[in-house]
Amino acid sequence: MELLIVKDRRIDYDGSAIGSHWAYRNFGILGNSLIVFRGKCHVKVEEMIDIEDLRASKEIKSDDMVHYIVEVFDLVNTLFASTLQKLFIARLCEVLAEYGVKTHRKGDDIYVNGRKLSISIATVSPVSVKIHIGINVEAKGIPEGVDAIGLKELGITEVEGFMENTGKALVEEFNKVKKDSLKVRWAQ
Repeated sequence: MELLIVKDRRIDYDGSAIGSHWAYRNFGILGNSLIVFRGKCHVKVEEMIDIEDLRASKEIKSDDMVHYIVEVFDLVNTLFASTLQKLFIARLCEVLAEYGVKTHRKGDDIYVNGRKLSISIATVSPVSVKIHIGINVEAKGIPEGVDAIGLKELGITEVEGFMENTGKALVEEFNKVKKDSLKVRWAQ
């Protein structure tokens, strides 16, 4: 899996990056990839992938997030997408623990002291698995009724370093899973 951490500019997330080949179209990265960037988040109801959110007509918004866009071409089904998403969320919780942050994972979301730190979605395109994870840098611009928290409130102010550490951790996890899957023989 190729990792790109975009530090030279901000990129806002509107849901379009969940489309297939986004990394190739925008950065020339072909194949399995993780693109990490920082920017606003505003996913309008009509762009929702999560049908529960769509049915509830809830927009997803934040003024400042770290975004992770994952694309994997190895196995294309929703069960694999959801499993990989939850593995990555669990790995992010482990990295946050290294920063001294006690987290609680609820499905595919990360909470700290009962407050929501992340958003996430996993889906498939005809050719790939796509995952978006967003972590609040600051809990500003969040929809009313969402009790959110951000990295800065947790004492993580070196956001680029956090992007680097978490991006590397997720790629290492994926590469280890892939290697482990290749080194076993069939049971007889």
